[in-house]
Amino acid sequence: MSGKEAQIYLVTLGEKLCVAKVYKDAQTRSFKNRAAYTEGRKVRNSRDQRAMEKRSKHGREQEEVAWRSTEVDVIYRLQAGGVRVPAPYYFIDGVLLMELVVGADGNPAPRLGDVAFEPAEAEAIYGKLMREVVRMLCAGVVHGDLSDFNVLLAADGPVIIDFPQSVDTAHNNSARQLLVRDVDNLHHFLQQYVPDARRFPYAEEMWDLHQANALTPETKLTGRYRAAERRVNVSNVLGLIDDANRDERKRRDSLGLRGGPSAQPESPTGRYGASSDARPYNGGSAPRQQNGGPRPYNGDSGPRQQNGGPRPYNGGASAGRYSAPADTGSRQRSGAPNQRSSQSRANDVSQQKPREVEVVVIRRPSR
Repeated sequence: MSGKEAQIYLVTLGEKLCVAKVYKDAQTRSFKNRAAYTEGRKVRNSRDQRAMEKRSKHGREQEEVAWRSTEVDVIYRLQAGGVRVPAPYYFIDGVLLMELVVGADGNPAPRLGDVAFEPAEAEAIYGKLMREVVRMLCAGVVHGDLSDFNVLLAADGPVIIDFPQSVDTAHNNSARQLLVRDVDNLHHFLQQYVPDARRFPYAEEMWDLHQANALTPETKLTGRYRAAERRVNVSNVLGLIDDANRDERKRRDSLGLRGGPSAQPESPTGRYGASSDARPYNGGSAPRQQNGGPRPYNGDSGPRQQNGGPRPYNGGASAGRYSAPADTGSRQRSGAPNQRSSQSRANDVSQQKPREVEVVVIRRPSR
């Protein structure tokens, strides 16, 4: 039998039948959005952990090893928490040997999605599965891909399988979202046989109890849940971030280290309000003074500034000779050449260094 991430074989261990789960390589698996499930996973070897964070070749190999070994760790963890899961026997070289779950007829148990039920039977199974989800959450685990195709119908009730994608509620930010999706999938199973079954916010209720450390395996869900309506104080959150950055800068300065968070300037109107130190726009014609105000216009009387201001007209060329500009096409460019007046351009031409040109007149003889 083939699944999304492994091949399943029926093997013998001595005289006992058991299941061998052989995991597929990352290239042949069809499991999507793997990054959402691997968030927060840690390994004991610090070198391997750094390699995984850097996504190096060795790190990707260790991620593959961690993906395969996660199921074994989770099964032992859930088994200790009272969740009905297949008992693991051995895990060697990416092969998991575990209990064969059998049905009422003694054959391998079918998947829940392959069996037809009466409405009362579906409701009873749905209730048992919700109890298992509560026990899993008490153990700090969210399945992440729970549906009627990841549940086997054994002689003693439903058995949950397939845990490589399971997440830890303390280290994965997507745990709540995955929990809500798992419970919704179970509700869809129930609606196949009870179409008018109402959807209660069981996932949201149990998650809030879990966050408040008030969820136990014996907790009875009521289906009553009301989302918090308090507004988030963004200024306080940003203030906490600034305080943390300030402490980090002090720590790095005391150790003589470079880098770290940069300081954010505060405005006069408040820590995060709009700044009232607005400077008037001066058109780009003069450099800004140190106090932020524009430099006054000085007319056409002074020498031409380096920033492209006008130069005064000096009266034209010398007498007796015709004077032409050295290069009328090569004007000195200013900060905003298209905004200068025609008078300024004329002054530019008059200030070019004159070049003497001798004019020779040839008269044609009269006939």
